[in-house]
Amino acid sequence: MSYKRCVGRLVTTITLVLAVAACGDDASGPTMTRAQAKAQTESYIAQVVASLPQPVTTMTENDSDSFCFKNDAPSEEDGRVNIDTERKLPGVPLERHPDYFAAFRSQVESMGFKPTPDSALSAPSLFFTNNSNNFNASMTELGDADRTLEITFTSPCVWPNGAKPPKG
Repeated sequence: MSYKRCVGRLVTTITLVLAVAACGDDASGPTMTRAQAKAQTESYIAQVVASLPQPVTTMTENDSDSFCFKNDAPSEEDGRVNIDTERKLPGVPLERHPDYFAAFRSQVESMGFKPTPDSALSAPSLFFTNNSNNFNASMTELGDADRTLEITFTSPCVWPNGAKPPKG
């Protein structure tokens, strides 16, 4: 298996683990709404992009919802979702990547995010969690030919309308 493919699989695995870990929260309590979670991920992206060395171009990569699962039945969806907001940074020269990683780290730390314990093992990627609201952030150097940088923010599990729907 090539190095790029191996790194790509490692990054995908870590991202999935972080998303699933966020689903372990209490599924019965109220949460922010899906729209509020989306607005927060968009706000985080905007703050980070503004802090990066300029000029920088962003390209929407993937804005999606992922289903959350029951704690006692991890293969069953529980009705909550994670909101994923991703932006690629095409055209950043490889020799400038360290500057972008440093700016990303500085900005997310100023917003209350802390490096995850396995972040140091994930080079060329950084992973952070905000313990006050359970949002996750990452910057990854993709395994494509250009080694494109990608920023992702993921919400914790939220009820689409902010509350667990009544049984019935």
